[in-house]
Amino acid sequence: MDHDENPVHTKGDRNVFCPYYRSCLDYAVELQWEYWACLDCQHTQKEVLVTDVLLLPVDADPYYSVPMSFHKRSANISL
Repeated sequence: MDHDENPVHTKGDRNVFCPYYRSCLDYAVELQWEYWACLDCQHTQKEVLVTDVLLLPVDADPYYSVPMSFHKRSANISL
């Protein structure tokens, strides 16, 4: 791990635009961290931060919207 990389084992924000993001992610996976953050990194404010959120199967939304153009085309189909 390079001296510029500094992932912290805690919940928090990660900077996906950081040049070391991939290395930090690999490091966190290697140590089997469920969460990690870029709290002490000098690249924390490079662009936009992404908040770490753990999604569970109960958070899934089984519904989705269908464009109106599909409804119009399907109305013209005879069964």
